[in-house]
Amino acid sequence: MTSAKQYEQELKQNDIDHHTPTAGAMTGHIIANLLIHSLKISQAKLFAKGTAALFLDQNGDKWIKYEQEEFAHLNRLLVNNGESIPTTTDQFKQFTMLEEDGAVKYKQGDDQLFSLVKDFDTQILFIAKAIGLAGKEDWPELATSLTALLSWVKEQIAVTQRFLGHDLRTGLYTEDDDDDF
Repeated sequence: MTSAKQYEQELKQNDIDHHTPTAGAMTGHIIANLLIHSLKISQAKLFAKGTAALFLDQNGDKWIKYEQEEFAHLNRLLVNNGESIPTTTDQFKQFTMLEEDGAVKYKQGDDQLFSLVKDFDTQILFIAKAIGLAGKEDWPELATSLTALLSWVKEQIAVTQRFLGHDLRTGLYTEDDDDDF
């Protein structure tokens, strides 16, 4: 089978898996979110002003490093288990559920930082769903990895919300919100 045919087959399977969904497909969304979020953190580090710039100087590189390590780990985990992963720019754009807006760099530093918090919160939805699916699919190593990621994301939200002077869930998704997931 040619490489083009193999890729076409992969895309068909991805479409099926994303409509089912499966733990692997949901993790593909997580992988895309991690990549896009790390890019957004890099941008905020360049443009944020005020105390948010200081916060990002202290935490931004740690966030990027952790997210890149998780990105690589989850990619390996999926590939080692015969799952497909996002590999093209189009797939990353399709699979990410994080919003991008070039105008964010002109917002106040705290607004840029809170945008990153909302991205962390969006990631929780996908991570929690993937953990549940991994449990149903008897995929303990994926569930364990994602549980650690979930814990880290929640910690980053808590630390950043405190820095911003917000209560933990201020401005974030709640069960009462419409579920576009």
